Amino acid sequence: METFKEEDLLLYLYKECPKATTDAIETALDQGNYALEEQLKMLRRSIAQLGALQLKRPSLFSLTAVKKYAKKGVD
Repeated sequence: METFKEEDLLLYLYKECPKATTDAIETALDQGNYALEEQLKMLRRSIAQLGALQLKRPSLFSLTAVKKYAKKGVD
């Protein structure tokens, strides 16, 4: 039984993976790969939860600190 990396499964869920990978995942699902089904369910739930988050903008202090640090690395 073929194992898939989480990155492959995320690409599959976002419909961005190569056709060969899509075909392999769908074949595994058709063959009743329970572990793969559960992994995909968990990733779908995670994606839905991330989509529901209300993210806040970083503070001006944080942005300034990051810019200052980045500039220091260039000098």
